[in-house]
Amino acid sequence: MNINYPANPKTIGEHLRKRRYDLKLTQAQVAKIIGVTEDSITYWENERYFPQIQYYKKIIDFLGYNPFEFEIKTCGDKLKHYRYINGLTQRDLGKLIGIDPSTIAALENNIYEPKRGPKDKVVRFLK
Repeated sequence: MNINYPANPKTIGEHLRKRRYDLKLTQAQVAKIIGVTEDSITYWENERYFPQIQYYKKIIDFLGYNPFEFEIKTCGDKLKHYRYINGLTQRDLGKLIGIDPSTIAALENNIYEPKRGPKDKVVRFLK
């Protein structure tokens, strides 16, 4: 077993490295699957950079599970979880729902409980 093999991955980079080793793939092969450069995979695995959200869906698909830990208790938690598994920015999700991205941010940080108009849109969207 490789000395760099993360038996109990905690970071996204460790999850990627473990899956890559398990599948006996090179960083270049994983990069092609996810749609990034080989350098991106190297940086992520070495925790020099964190992947941008637009790659989360492909990373989750590659791993076969969601490595992002969430407590899903509030409306904001549900929105953030949805964004992560679909690789959406707050702006993208705001456009989908029809509310301002700053409202999405406030909801996700649990500093805002939506009023009737935005709340109705969010509730309908999450159903």
